[in-house]
Amino acid sequence: MKKLFILLILTIAVSSVKAQVPYFAGTVGNGKLYGYTSLKARPGINAQETYTTFQYGLGSYAAAGLDLYTGKNCSYAGYLFRVGKKFSKWFGMGGQVTPSFDLNNNFKFSYLTSALYMNGAISNDGNFFWCSNTWWGVNDGADNTLTNWEYLGYCIPIMKGQSITPMIGTIHSWKFDQDVDISAGVYYSIKNWNIYLWGNDFLKSNPRVVVGVDFVM
Repeated sequence: MKKLFILLILTIAVSSVKAQVPYFAGTVGNGKLYGYTSLKARPGINAQETYTTFQYGLGSYAAAGLDLYTGKNCSYAGYLFRVGKKFSKWFGMGGQVTPSFDLNNNFKFSYLTSALYMNGAISNDGNFFWCSNTWWGVNDGADNTLTNWEYLGYCIPIMKGQSITPMIGTIHSWKFDQDVDISAGVYYSIKNWNIYLWGNDFLKSNPRVVVGVDFVM
């Protein structure tokens, strides 16, 4: 169960409005490498996005890394630094900052993403859990953003070293100036790998679908 929870908190990435999967307080661990890649699409329209990140653990509570985001007619590279600690099974907290630069415009600064991650167990065995992500985006030439994601999840062990974890939650602006979005998905864990199927904008004509995979080594 301890290994399952460690795998759970490793789902970390860095794009404020470009992804929907929940992110957790813990970092990858000292001297370990974390990698994540995903494809995001809206069936019926040409709106594909990709996101890839590699992060290296600096001690027990910190990590640094690189990420790459591509969308329709755009691509950005970012440098990230994050910290996080699990204070108990009931509560963990982490933070992250990531300046990103436009690869199509001489590496010009484009936006700064800051995040606050919190998560913890609801049930004593840790299988039923909650998490909250707060995202602050400071954008060059555009309005800044402040959004929050709240999720509930339940880890279902299926055999040794494997589990399935469905999650559901909401995404909303702290300005509350637009509809609250429902986001839901599931990930399958096998040893040091996780495979994700996620989505949001279910009430719109072209919902977003996310397929991703991550690993720790």
